Amino acid sequence: MRLAGIGLGTCALVVLLVGPGQSGDEKDARAVIEKALKAHGGEANLAKFKAVTFKGAGTFFGLGEGIPYNGEWHFQGEKQSRFTIEIKVGDQAIRLTQVVNGDKGWSKLNDELKDLPKEEIEEEKHGNYAQWISNLHPLKDKGFKLASVGEAQVNDKPALGVRVSKEGRRDVNLFFDKNSGLLVKYEHQVKDVKGGGNKEMNEEVFLHDYKDFQGVKLSVKMVIRRDGKPFVDATMSEVQPQEKLDEALFTKP
Repeated sequence: MRLAGIGLGTCALVVLLVGPGQSGDEKDARAVIEKALKAHGGEANLAKFKAVTFKGAGTFFGLGEGIPYNGEWHFQGEKQSRFTIEIKVGDQAIRLTQVVNGDKGWSKLNDELKDLPKEEIEEEKHGNYAQWISNLHPLKDKGFKLASVGEAQVNDKPALGVRVSKEGRRDVNLFFDKNSGLLVKYEHQVKDVKGGGNKEMNEEVFLHDYKDFQGVKLSVKMVIRRDGKPFVDATMSEVQPQEKLDEALFTKP
């Protein structure tokens, strides 16, 4: 599960069917995905849940010193996301809610409501896409191109990598534990548009501590690094796979 929105939101607060004609490489990649689908609860279970919500807490390191936060996140498909982050700076409590709904987006910082700039919406849409494909079931669609990227060490254990490509989207690399088949890391390029920059950085999302939720295995702890540096450490206290979310969550006040 992708939670880069944790970091982006906090920063704003304070500054995978083998078929004919496929290459052997793609066959290998799709075999890895098939194993992963089974490890995460099976295709039928994963297909049932189109949305997920989390509640949790962690630390944001994007500005150097770690800043504690509490938050709640909602993801539905690749086009809808919402998060609310709460932090305390001195004696001041700060609350940020941000929503992306298709090509539109808005944020509310305490009582200040505003539309998101186009470049921020586009970056959030890429993040939502990476979160969405990390759920694995979307990758059954043949519109995705899959390629093996070989074996790597993730958390000191062997993992198998698969590159996911789709027209109009940046590539995302998924890494699965060689033995269990669980997704243990994914990485992609991001831009810190909220921080005023346009430079691409490599974001790595490490997934730990899988638990079973309604027949689906999901990670409850994740660590995010950007260009090798700590960015976010998050632990989820509540995780709820859902078939559908209330559209009111994504409606601008």
